[in-house]
Amino acid sequence: MNNIAHRLILGPIIGGLSHQSVNLWARADGEGTLHAFLGQQPDLSDAQPAGTSPLQAENGFAGVVPIRNLQPETTYYYALTLSPDLPQGERFPSFTTFPPPGEPRSFNFVFGSCFRPTTEHSGQAFRAIIRRLETDDLRFLLMIGDQIYADQWKYNGIGKVATTLEDYRAVYAHVWSNPPLRDLLSRLPAFMILDDHEVDDDWHWLDSERQWADIPILDKFIRWIEGRPPQERQLPPQRVRYALQAYWEHQGMHAPPMLHPPRLNRGGLYTLETKDTGSLAYTFTFGAAAFFVMDTRTMRVRGRGAQTMLGEEQWAALEEWLLNVKDTYPIKFLVTSSALLFTMFVDVARDRWSGYPRERDRLLHFLAANGIEGVYLLAGDLHSAHAVSAELYGPNQKAIPLWEFCASPFEQNPNWLSRFTYIPILSGAVHHQRKHFCVSAINYGLVRVDFSEPHAPRVRFEIHYLDERKGEWKMRAVG
Repeated sequence: MNNIAHRLILGPIIGGLSHQSVNLWARADGEGTLHAFLGQQPDLSDAQPAGTSPLQAENGFAGVVPIRNLQPETTYYYALTLSPDLPQGERFPSFTTFPPPGEPRSFNFVFGSCFRPTTEHSGQAFRAIIRRLETDDLRFLLMIGDQIYADQWKYNGIGKVATTLEDYRAVYAHVWSNPPLRDLLSRLPAFMILDDHEVDDDWHWLDSERQWADIPILDKFIRWIEGRPPQERQLPPQRVRYALQAYWEHQGMHAPPMLHPPRLNRGGLYTLETKDTGSLAYTFTFGAAAFFVMDTRTMRVRGRGAQTMLGEEQWAALEEWLLNVKDTYPIKFLVTSSALLFTMFVDVARDRWSGYPRERDRLLHFLAANGIEGVYLLAGDLHSAHAVSAELYGPNQKAIPLWEFCASPFEQNPNWLSRFTYIPILSGAVHHQRKHFCVSAINYGLVRVDFSEPHAPRVRFEIHYLDERKGEWKMRAVG
C-alpha cells in the first residue's frame, strides 16, 4: 500500500487543546498513516515528527495524533500529512497553547451552532470569523451542535435521510469539505458537542435501557408525504449507533478526555450497550475560566416513567465539577446545545430545557443553594441569538447573577418567531429575568473575558450577525 496514493479529504482540525497538549485530527479517502510534524518556526524549518496514527476502514479512515508535553502559552506550527516526509514550500497553520489552569488571562473566543450549507458559496459566518482571527486574537471556537444535518436530504449531499454508517460519514464529508469551514478549523482550535441533527431531528430515547428511540410524529408524516421510504421514517437503535459512531470519528475522537466516556470495543467502535451510562460530556480550562461541555442528547429519555436530559452519571459529574470550581475559577461556562433560560410559548416540541422542567430546576436550585457565582450558559439550536439575564437567590438571600448567551445559526433558516414568542421561564429558582436582545439572522457569538482586574473579571458577549438586505455584518453586545 502506498500512502501517497491517498489524500486527506477532511481536516486538519486542532482539537482538545490545553496548556500542554493537543489532538491533531484528519480524515483520508483510504488506508494509510497520519503523520504529524511540529515546530516553532513558521516554515517548520525546525520541525520534528510529533507522532503518527493509523487510518483504517473501521474508523472511516479518520485518525487523531495526540501530542503531549507542550509548553504553556507557546505558539506551535504544525503539519498533518500521509507521508513521512514534511511537505516543502507550504504555509503552515499554527496554534497557541493555553495558560496553566487557574492563571488569570484575558482572552476571546467564538461560538455558535447549526451549519447547513446550501451552495458552494456557503460559509459566510466562517469567513467573517477568519477575518477577525488576528484582530481579536481569537483563541478557540466552540461548535455546540448540529455540525451536520443528517436528516435533511435536500442539503446533506446524499439525497436521502442518513440511515447507514456510510451515509453519516458521507454527510460529514460533504458538509465539512466546505472551504471556509475547513480553512477555519485548520487555524482555530475547536471544541465540539452534538445536538439532534447529527442523528435525526429532535430525537430521543423512549426508555432508559435505550432499546427504543423516536423522532416527532410531524417529521414522520412529512417524510411519508414526501415519499421517503420506511427506513427514513424510523429510528431503530442501530441507526443511532451508526450516527454516534460517525460522531465519534469526526467530533469525539479529538475532544478532551470525556468525564465518563461511553464504551467502545477493541476496534474503537461504538457499542451502545443498554447498561452503559457513559456520555460525551467533558471539561476544559483556559487559565482562570472553566468550561463544562454537556451532552444533552445521547442520554436523553422521554417516555413513560422516565424523563431525563443528562442521565444520572452526567448529573453527578456536573454537580461535582461545579463544587470543585466554585472558589477556584471565578468564571464558569456551562455549554449546552439547548437553551435553558429562553422559552417560547409556541414551543410545541418542547425539545429544550423547557421540556424537562424538573432537570432545569435541579440545576438552577443547585447553583443557588451552593452560592455558585460567575456562571454563564452558552447555548445554540434556536436559529436565533439572544442574551438573557436572571438572578438566583443564594445563601442568606444573596442575589447571584446568571447569564445565558445563545448564538445560532452559523447558516440555516433564521427563526423569525423567537423574538416575538419569548416568555420568562416558569421557575421559582430564578427572579428578575430579562431579555436583552434577540437577533434572527445568520450569526456567531464572540465572548470577551477580561481578567485585567483578576478579582473582578468581566465577561462581554457580542453577537455578530449578517444583515442580508444590506450585505453587511452588524453587532449587538452586553456586558
